[in-house]
Amino acid sequence: MRMSLVAVVSLIAMNDSVFATSVVNKDTEVRILIVTERGDKVQLALHAGETVEFCVNGCFVNWPNGDLEALTGSETIEISGGVARIK
Repeated sequence: MRMSLVAVVSLIAMNDSVFATSVVNKDTEVRILIVTERGDKVQLALHAGETVEFCVNGCFVNWPNGDLEALTGSETIEISGGVARIK
């Protein structure tokens, strides 16, 4: 029984990261995203070249240019020239 519980917990942890949004900052300066997930609003600072995963269960994001976007948690995003593009 203990072995199956460990396997289930591991599977859940893997699934969370599989379905997270991934964002990479290809700019040479820090870019700030405002992320609202489950009613909590946080600032996500991405340094030059950094990749971050977030938004596991859907969220809203304010991009560097001020646009607001609803995400499902399965997107791949690239920031370049201060503009975010969903791929």
